[in-house]
Amino acid sequence: MAKMIDISPKNRKFIFMSFSLACFVAAGVCLIVNIAIDQKITWAAYPLISILFEWAVCSPVLVKKHGIALLLSSLTLLNLPYLYFLSKITPVTDWFIPLGLPSAIVGILSVWIMYILFCHTKISTWYKAALSVFWFGVVVALVINYFVDIYVGDDPFPWYRLLSAFMCAAAAAALGITGYKRDK
Repeated sequence: MAKMIDISPKNRKFIFMSFSLACFVAAGVCLIVNIAIDQKITWAAYPLISILFEWAVCSPVLVKKHGIALLLSSLTLLNLPYLYFLSKITPVTDWFIPLGLPSAIVGILSVWIMYILFCHTKISTWYKAALSVFWFGVVVALVINYFVDIYVGDDPFPWYRLLSAFMCAAAAAALGITGYKRDK
């Protein structure tokens, strides 16, 4: 099990307030600069919604003592609404369902798989590293790039992407072999 850092309630409140203030200042600066230059909100909508998303995802962890699982739960609940909102304010239309949704689902599932792998299994760190490199370097990369390529109308599996996946698979195998030899 992953070791958690114990932060006193007083320090936790200070960290939360500091984080909230930093988000508020960053959002304020973006808004002021955008309005000063364009006399209306244009590009600032992107960082504003992103800062709000960051604050909403990270704040529960800073307030409560439940660590990574709470952070991932916040991310899981808020990721799709965040991407949907972005899809509505971007000039490029119709990307949420064919591109954003599958990529978000793959990403969310992947971080949960890694959380379970790293925090709730007792397998060797070498094997964890090997599985991580294989999962993200081969599986996630190929799946997400497939959706991107289909969306933009490119060949879904160009040779250089397959070469990259092969190299990641080889790196994962090397890590697994190293772990196996070290465990003997």
